Amino acid sequence: MAAVPTSADSRTFVLGVGAQKAGTSWLHDHLASSPQCDPGFLKEYHVWDGLDLEAMAHFRERLMKRSQRAAARLARGREADPENLRLASFYADPEAYFDYFELLLSRPGIRATTDITPSYAMLSVERLAAIRDGFGRRGIRVAPVFLMREPAERIWSAVRMYKKRRPERHDRTPEERVLEVYAEPWFELRTRYELTMGALEAVFGRDGVHYVLYERLFEEPTVQELAAFVGIDPAPADTDRRVNASPKTDVLRLPDDAARRIAEHYRATYEAVAARLGHDVVATAWPDLRWLES
Repeated sequence: MAAVPTSADSRTFVLGVGAQKAGTSWLHDHLASSPQCDPGFLKEYHVWDGLDLEAMAHFRERLMKRSQRAAARLARGREADPENLRLASFYADPEAYFDYFELLLSRPGIRATTDITPSYAMLSVERLAAIRDGFGRRGIRVAPVFLMREPAERIWSAVRMYKKRRPERHDRTPEERVLEVYAEPWFELRTRYELTMGALEAVFGRDGVHYVLYERLFEEPTVQELAAFVGIDPAPADTDRRVNASPKTDVLRLPDDAARRIAEHYRATYEAVAARLGHDVVATAWPDLRWLES
């Protein structure tokens, strides 16, 4: 069980590390609804992945272009989007990132702030340690939260999302596409939960990380445990609401043959999560685990 903060840990930075398509938008909105949490101007800041991960360099490049346009507007004496300039300052000087969240936590009544960026699941041990230490120097506790969805279902949801966003690039059906991409590096990096768990626990310890199964996220006991870990008062949750849900298809669930194939590929992931959270808990939430035991 994750450690509950003491009175000495009254200021908390929630480091949300994913997973993609595992309820991170709902998590952000729920925490932001608390009067004791101020997440700032974004859900996903994309600072550390933009700096470190080649696969996420497009975030950095896109921000630089927006910042250049904002600076050009200022040079002409016109108003510019301050959020782009502030975000660019985090890239230019990472200490500004820590200072910004420290400022949020200095406001009366605020106990927690957040950066919930799913691609942080791919950060290195060294970067996670630097985040911990940057806040530690300011007397702020880092509370990593990792939401995990059944691997086959996570990939299935992501494929449908990508097809919705760019249908011109995806002429295959989601059922066909999922079998083409489930083992590609882009999906592997976001689905190998055991790698993220290992990196998090190397920096924060086994009890310093809060794990949540997506399939249990929208239950009141889960919400209560999350509040205790973050260090804010529990509040009623809108457990019937879903945020950024992927579009449904004629096939509501993966066919069994596809689910079995993907589960076998991610056997180590299923087994690692079951070992960490308990076999019965995971087997109930992730029915595709049965394919690995038959």
